[in-house]
Amino acid sequence: MLQLFNLIKKLLRMFMDVAFMSQIILMVIIFAFVMYWFFDVINCQYLAFLTPVANNISGFMHQYFADSLSKGATKTDGSLFIFIMILLITIGALTQLKSFAITASKKIVRIIDKIKIKNEDEFNAQLRAEADQAILAYRNVILITKLSVKRRVVDDTRTEEEKAKESEEMLDKLVCEFYNRIKSAPCCKFAKNGEQLVVTLKGFTHVDKLLYYVDKALEDLRTEMRKDGWILRSYSAIDAFDDKALLKDVYFDLQILLKLNLYNEIICYGNFCNRYYMEPKNLFEAYLKGVYDTTEPENVWTLVKKY
Repeated sequence: MLQLFNLIKKLLRMFMDVAFMSQIILMVIIFAFVMYWFFDVINCQYLAFLTPVANNISGFMHQYFADSLSKGATKTDGSLFIFIMILLITIGALTQLKSFAITASKKIVRIIDKIKIKNEDEFNAQLRAEADQAILAYRNVILITKLSVKRRVVDDTRTEEEKAKESEEMLDKLVCEFYNRIKSAPCCKFAKNGEQLVVTLKGFTHVDKLLYYVDKALEDLRTEMRKDGWILRSYSAIDAFDDKALLKDVYFDLQILLKLNLYNEIICYGNFCNRYYMEPKNLFEAYLKGVYDTTEPENVWTLVKKY
């Protein structure tokens, strides 16, 4: 359909160009024969070279207007006048046809623009649908939480080794306690890696439950540890991936996020946000934390529980 209207547009443009050139040629012819007629009336031979053409035109005119033509004293009849009038009428007709062609061309342009907009909208809708399908394929989730603790009050009576040993024992205990509090999250698998707890989830629809368990467990642990004289800091990063992605690659990307040292927050990349907001309901809201130079400048988002 678009090709047809483009063809009509080109034909109208060609017609307008031809009509314009024809009008110029006709105006030149009219000027030439008006001057010839004038010089013939005053018996001047400046344009005598047009006489054969004028005679042919007069002969042709006499075939159709013989009863209306009469010769004057100068032996010049009105056939050239009728010929000039016909040319003037032709120019006027071409002007009207050009006006019609311009109006039609404008309508065709509007139709073409509408078709282009419609095609572009359909193309964009197709791209969005394909992008949505690609995002929906991110049905797997990995969350890594790293814990760190330190005493709120400095104890100078013990050596650094004793302090480090105590912190290490407390940290190991906290990782286990953290696991015990989130292990009820559905469809999850857990792995301990030093001070980190790695959680993998099959089925993105359960991600809100995982986030809720993690957020509540960390909040409760921070409160409890504060009462016991400890400061607990957590560093959490989450990402979504499809079945084609390698778990080790996703794990590596999350380790980069953890190195940003944004504590007591759950942070993620933009692709997780895109997938997360395709869920019908969300317990958390994503806020742009900033642009960080990871392997390249990247938007980093933080997930905050709704109240």
